[in-house]
Amino acid sequence: MSGTQVFIVESVLVFGLILGWAVWELFSTRRSLKRDREASAERARHAEGQHGADDGRPQPPQ
Repeated sequence: MSGTQVFIVESVLVFGLILGWAVWELFSTRRSLKRDREASAERARHAEGQHGADDGRPQPPQ
């Protein structure tokens, strides 16, 4: 292999790794944001002090 061919192969591998890492980070960040939004929505639905602990028994009307 000539020096030019080695340079081209090495450049493709390096940029391929960089592009793969960037795509992985984007995917990971989006997944993390989605998980955070879902957790936040769950906390908003069940705010503290809004209702008592549910032990499985029906509660009398208040």
